Amino acid sequence: MSAPGIGKDPRQLSLPDFSSVSRLPKPLKALVYLVMLALLTTAGVSALLATTVIIGQLTGSFDITMFIGR
Repeated sequence: MSAPGIGKDPRQLSLPDFSSVSRLPKPLKALVYLVMLALLTTAGVSALLATTVIIGQLTGSFDITMFIGR
């Protein structure tokens, strides 16, 4: 059996490689890249927010327990 996907564990999630994305039509390729950009942007903003909270906690200028207690 030489077809892709045959014999693979169906519970295992795998991301497509960039060569398969580059073969998509331009509108679908643009959507894939926009979703990837949105995920990276969300991860970056979340990391910056977490860094701000951690630095605020360490310096004492920001108290997260005050917001959790409300």
